[in-house]
Amino acid sequence: MADSGSNGSAPQVSGVQSLERALDILEVLGHSESELGVSEIGLSVGLANGTVHRLLSTLAQRGYARQVLDNRKYTLGPKAITLASSARERLGPLARPYLRELMEVSQESANLAALDKNSVVYIEQVAAPRMVRMFTEPGNRVPPHASGTGKVLLAYQPPEAVPAILGRGKLTRFTSSTITDVGRLREELERIRERGYAMDSEETEEGVRCVAAPVLGAEGRVVAAISISGPAGRLDDERLEEIIPHLKRIAGDLSKSLSGSD
Repeated sequence: MADSGSNGSAPQVSGVQSLERALDILEVLGHSESELGVSEIGLSVGLANGTVHRLLSTLAQRGYARQVLDNRKYTLGPKAITLASSARERLGPLARPYLRELMEVSQESANLAALDKNSVVYIEQVAAPRMVRMFTEPGNRVPPHASGTGKVLLAYQPPEAVPAILGRGKLTRFTSSTITDVGRLREELERIRERGYAMDSEETEEGVRCVAAPVLGAEGRVVAAISISGPAGRLDDERLEEIIPHLKRIAGDLSKSLSGSD
C-alpha cells in the first residue's frame, strides 16, 4: 500500500510497520545490481520519498545501507552483506540431512541454492552415487530465469523485487529451451506458485533436467530452494512424477525446521 506522506509531513507509523518497510527496502537494495535513488526505491516498495529517506538514513547509520557519495544513491551496507554471507554459510549444514534424504529417494544429486543479487548461488550439494551424475560446486552461479532453483526463487519473491533481479537487459538464451520472453517467464512463475515446484527442462544446459521447490523461513518468506538434477534421459516425466511429492515434502520439512514450527 502506498504511503501518502511526503518529506516532512509523512504520518508516524508503528514500530512493526517501520520494520517491515525497512526490510522491504533492504530486499530491493539486495536484489539490485546498481545503486538506487530514493524515488526508485519508493516506486519499488510503494512508499513516499520522505518515508524512504528517513528509513534509509537509519539503515545507513547502522551500516545496513550505504549512500554512494558520487551520485547520492544507495546500496547495501557492510552489515547487511556480512549477515547475508553468514546466513548462507549456516544454512548449508542445516540443510544437509534433508538433501541427503532427497538424494536417497531420487538417486540423483540434491542441491541447495539461494539468490544473491541477480544470480543463483549454490550453497550445498549431496551428490548421487552414480557414475553419470550432475555435480555443482558450492559457490557456482546460474541465471535465475533459466534454472529450476532460480525460477522457484523468483516465483516466491514479492512482485516488486522480480524486475530488480532480472535487470533491464534481455534474458540470455543458453539453449533452444531457454525462456527469453519476460511475459512468458511471468506466466511460468504464476504456474510455479500454483503447483509448488519449478522445472528446468534443458534450459541452462542441453541434456540436463532439474526440478526445484521453495524453502520458506519466518512468515513464509522464501530463503532458498532445494532441487534434484540429472540427465534428461533418466529424469523423464514419469520419473519426475514419482519424485516431485518427495521433493515438496522434504522442502516443507526443511522449511518447518528453519521457521521453528517442528
